[in-house]
Amino acid sequence: MFKKVLLIVITSILALNAADLKVAAGAGYKKPLMEIFKEYEKVGGKVDGVFGHLKQVTTQATQTNIPLIIGDKKFLETKSGLKFKDYVLLGEGELVVVYPKDKKLSSVEDLTSENIKKITIPDPSKAIYGIAGKEFLKNANLEEKLNNKLIIVATVPQAMTYILTNEVDAGFVNLSEAIANKENIGGFIKVDKKYYTPIEIVAGKLDSCNESCEEFANFLTTKTAKEIFKKYGL
Repeated sequence: MFKKVLLIVITSILALNAADLKVAAGAGYKKPLMEIFKEYEKVGGKVDGVFGHLKQVTTQATQTNIPLIIGDKKFLETKSGLKFKDYVLLGEGELVVVYPKDKKLSSVEDLTSENIKKITIPDPSKAIYGIAGKEFLKNANLEEKLNNKLIIVATVPQAMTYILTNEVDAGFVNLSEAIANKENIGGFIKVDKKYYTPIEIVAGKLDSCNESCEEFANFLTTKTAKEIFKKYGL
């Protein structure tokens, strides 16, 4: 009887130790990361992704064990309220304007056209590319002209959904999301980087980043992971 109880206890401890690694990220990077998780599982353990706008996932990290967060370094350092022990640089994010198949934009100035009545944007108070979008509008002197056209949503994928369902005429997303959906949209225009603060995408390690977390963080720097990021515009 004692041996049986001991076996159950040991099995439970092993199960806890083998718990899946949780990695959080801005929702605009879900598609490349899901591919990377799949590749990592061939050589390492299972990874569970937690996605949302960065304010959402960093708040969740204070309530549960999420040792690694992927997103804009500036946001993680200054607005997350979390203390990171190290960062792994993954690439530079780019803001783009996407439009549905029944529209055609040749430049960002076309957003002021009467044909463009609704523009979706991720929440500028919480999402990286919403912040970048608002910076662009302000610095390009388009804020006053376009504010009444903006439809604020929570995340980049939600902004893209409005494009895919033809509910808006244009939208601000990141390059990765535009590339991931290029077959289902009319196209996209890159926003000149001079109009917004550089978006340095990193994997931020919290103090709880243990051995399995470090192993995955190292995998993010491999040729396999880099090729996936590159495919999605990072």
